[in-house]
Amino acid sequence: MKRQINIVTLGCAKNIVDTEHLAGQLQADGNPWEVVYDSDSTDSKVVIINTCGFIGDAKEESINTILRFAAAREAGLIDHLFVMGCLSERYK
Repeated sequence: MKRQINIVTLGCAKNIVDTEHLAGQLQADGNPWEVVYDSDSTDSKVVIINTCGFIGDAKEESINTILRFAAAREAGLIDHLFVMGCLSERYK
């Protein structure tokens, strides 16, 4: 049975392309991942948030999304939370 991973993509079209590349790697032959996109659900035990650090509204949405999933991780609803993208690069 494949494990499920949720990739939440926020911001510009470049983030969509980056997410598609990541999803392709995760779904390559032999990898046990089923990818779902932009789910607010905590059904997936692994969540990757692809953030935006430049567009004002997307930046705020990125921060709120990180905080929401961080709270879910603290509550034990998800096992792993990864943040990638412009926001994480700008504000290490």
